[in-house]
Amino acid sequence: MRTLFLSLAIGLASGVICFFLSVAFLAFVLLIAGALGRSHLDMTLTYRVAAPVALLAALSGFSITLVRRLRSARAPK
Repeated sequence: MRTLFLSLAIGLASGVICFFLSVAFLAFVLLIAGALGRSHLDMTLTYRVAAPVALLAALSGFSITLVRRLRSARAPK
């Protein structure tokens, strides 16, 4: 049970961190693209793109941690 909760916590943390990093990165990209094209781009695009990235990061962080913890528990000592 401890392994499951630890994996959930790591998955949630990685999802939140990746969400905010991708929003910040995409905001800078849209600002630069808007400045070069002399237009004002829609900034809500960052949230629409960052949500699937965060979901993928959370799922991968959860599954990688879970698999590694289960393998290390079964490994001979």
